[in-house]
This record gives sequence, C-alpha cells and structure tokens, in this order.
Amino acid sequence: MIERIHAFRAGLQDAVAERRVEGVHGTGLFADSVREVYDLNYVRAETPGDADALAGETNRLMEDFFHTRVVVERPDDASADGFRARGWTVTPHLIMAHTREPDRRVDTSGVREVPFESVLPARREATLGEVWGDAEIASLLDDAKRLIMRAVPTRFFAAFADGEIASYCEVRSAGGVAQIEDVNTIERFRGRGFGRMIVQHAVDEAKQTHDVVYLEALADDWPRELYAKLGFEPLGERHFVTRFPHPLTRLRIRTPRLELRLATPAELRALYRFVAHHEQAVQNWQPSDWQLELVAFHRGLPVGVQGIGAERFADRRRVSTGSWLGRAWQGQGLGTEMRAAVLHFAFEGLNAHEAASGYIADNPQSLGVSRKLGYEVVGSHDVSPRGEPLEHTDLLLRRESFRTDVPVEVVGLPPLLPQFDA
Repeated sequence: MIERIHAFRAGLQDAVAERRVEGVHGTGLFADSVREVYDLNYVRAETPGDADALAGETNRLMEDFFHTRVVVERPDDASADGFRARGWTVTPHLIMAHTREPDRRVDTSGVREVPFESVLPARREATLGEVWGDAEIASLLDDAKRLIMRAVPTRFFAAFADGEIASYCEVRSAGGVAQIEDVNTIERFRGRGFGRMIVQHAVDEAKQTHDVVYLEALADDWPRELYAKLGFEPLGERHFVTRFPHPLTRLRIRTPRLELRLATPAELRALYRFVAHHEQAVQNWQPSDWQLELVAFHRGLPVGVQGIGAERFADRRRVSTGSWLGRAWQGQGLGTEMRAAVLHFAFEGLNAHEAASGYIADNPQSLGVSRKLGYEVVGSHDVSPRGEPLEHTDLLLRRESFRTDVPVEVVGLPPLLPQFDA
C-alpha cells in the first residue's frame, strides 16, 4: 500500500511541476508561476543521503527563491538531525491510510460536493486568519490549487452551517488511489464537529471507487488524533525540510513601472551587486538600527537598488536614502520613481518625519531627483570615495514638503512594522 501511495504522489508532483531540474542528490520541482508557494517549489529527495551534500545542492538549485526546501520521501532520524544542526526546520508528515471503520459515525447530510470556485471565499477567510496570511498569499494559493486540479482529478466537499461553508476538503484521485487533502474548518465554526463530518464524508465518497484512501497529517499536531479515530493508520513519514526566508522578503513597494523588494542571490548576481552585502544587511537587522536594500524591478528585470535606513527610528523618525540605477535605465524617470516609492513608504507607511539624502558634485542626476521631490540643502561635507576629496551636499526632506504624483502601493507592511520600530 505504501508504495502505491509513493507512486501516486510522485506522479502528482511531476505533473504539477512547471520546471524540473535534475541534481545528483535530488530533483528540483518548481512552479515558477507561483514561486512563493513553498509546497510547489522544492527539491525532492527519495532517500535522505548526506545532509551536507543535499543542503548544498538545494541551495544551488533554489538560489532564485527566497526559501529553500527539501522534501525527503523516505527519511531517517540521522538526516533530520543533520539538517536541524544546520539551522533548517524539519517538519515530519505522517502518511496515514484508511484501514478500518471510524470509532463512531456522524450525520453527514450537511456535506455536499461543490465546485472549486464556491470554496474560494472560505479559503480566503482561512488564509487571512493566519499570522502570515494576506490577500496576495490567498490568491497565490488559489492559483497553486488550480495547477493541482489540472494535474489530477480533484473533487471538493463542503460542510455548511447557516448557509455558509464551515468546513471543506478535497479528494485527489488516480489509479485507484485517493488522497484527502486541505482539510480545514473556518475558525468561527470550530469545535462543532465539522472536521469529523467532512473527513468521514470524503472517505465514504472515495471508498466507492478507490481501494487506497490516505491523507497526511503533521506528526506533532492534534488532527492526527482525529484521523486515527476516523480509521486512519500511520504507514510512514515524509519530512519537509525548510529554511524559511526573512519576513522582510514579503514587503513589496509598487509604482506604475517598478516593483521594489529584496532580491534573491541569483537576482543580485544578475545586477552585478555584492550578494554578501545585501545578505548581511538582512542578517544584521535590528529594529533600532536597520538598512533596507531594495532592488527595483522593471518589467521583471532588476534595474537598480534603492536603499533606506535609520538609526533609533522610534525616537528620531528620520530615515536616510541612497540609490543606484543601471546606466541603461537612466534618463527615463525611473530614478525619481524609485525614490518617490521609498519616500512614500517612509512617510506614509512608517510615519517618518524627515528623510536625509545628498549628492556628490559630479552627480547632477541625483540633485535633479531630489529637487523634484522637495528636498532642501542643509549643509555639506567632504568625502573621499576614490581617495580624492569631493564635496558632498547634504539634503533634507520634511514630510510636509514631500511632493510627487507617482502612485505608490505598499504590500505586506502591517505585520512587519515591529521590524522597523514603527
């Protein structure tokens, strides 16, 4: 039975992947259209092997992602310990097959099969109820589900209360094997037995046309106990081994032509920037003393860097900015758009009061951008970036003087405000 489950899952994984990269120790399975969905972007390892070698290969195969993940299909404790020692998070999943009748049966007349689109509002509510959830993540997860639906026949079931979906799940099927997945009860309906009801109904439906019915459960979470009562028995484990990205990777600042965000190592190399410098800015982050190095993307290509930083921001409410724009992209107003975006972020998002900047005598472009946005000259000092002293003119922009007609959208900021002492 377990081998049929492994074969079912491998077939589904391969069918969902939009891009497959063979490695020595594992296979990269990637869905670039939903690259921030961890469950569809990872390296699959059939056996654990050497943790050092597998970790190194995963880092290489996933250098264009913020997260890194290995799914070990047949894990062992030594491999798990090896990854934990390297700072990765190991999440064991139990593979549980339905082998017997439940301890008791409940009335499932309130459950019915529904189209996927009917489940979308409930899925969105469930996602927004998570600490990490927002509207963009909810949309990405829905897109990821559509990829799965195209890869394997999938049915959706929902339990209703007062005319609303209270609980839902899906059943995927191929070759006589059915997987019950994405079992969820909306928080305001929990504690009323909907979880048992929806899973029992899904099992009854799946058993009619499949001889193997299984699901997966987190090894250290309570739903596995409910599934055991419903007749499921553990047959094995899979390990999801993940290095989670810094929360700041969720931040997006958008203008009509640009998106500003942190960049992956691969994107930084494409921009010929020092990867270590950008990575250390995040690794050394302190809410009281921070430097955010955002990369500006134009039509999906990295074109420049817009930095913003602060010291004792909670007390001073002052930020400083600095930027670099590739020569090929200069003269198109993108420098102004970059700076306007980050100033909007500072003043409207972080409630900054002042923004400092400056320019060297041989950089009239920077002065032009500053004048457009409302900066004023407040002094000067000498700098020697190449060994020769140059005059650096100091500029200051007060919040009430900031002027721009660039529309700016900031996404993902509210849960990040403590990171900025804001």
